[in-house]
Amino acid sequence: MAGQELSELLPDRERSIRLFFEEFYGAARYDYAKLVNLLHDDAVVTVVGDVFDYPLSGVYRGRAQILDFLRRLDGEIERSGQKILNLVVDGDKVGLRRSVVIRHHGTAASRLLTLGALAVFRDGKVAQLHEYVDTSWLKQVLGED
Repeated sequence: MAGQELSELLPDRERSIRLFFEEFYGAARYDYAKLVNLLHDDAVVTVVGDVFDYPLSGVYRGRAQILDFLRRLDGEIERSGQKILNLVVDGDKVGLRRSVVIRHHGTAASRLLTLGALAVFRDGKVAQLHEYVDTSWLKQVLGED
């Protein structure tokens, strides 16, 4: 595939959804005002896991709770080098796997983290997002294991 990007071979819908999520996760790191416009009015974000394993696990309903969650997350970790690894689109549902480098502010530990996500679109915006995080790995980064 010399000279041709893999993304050029993706069907248009899949390519546009990949670009949407690159914009979405980028805005989640830097531009909350932009992120709000990518979330449906009654969006729900679920960080799957037990709050005893990862205190930020939980269900966040509506833009205000989601933004509060992101501010708390940014208070604990710095995120960089994000990359969407795989993406599957089925109608209004999307499954994806992404990697991101995180650095914990308290311990200064830095690692590459791989996350899974399932999303549902409504009216061209994210209505539901379920993030799957390896909470045992996060405990190591937080210095709790």
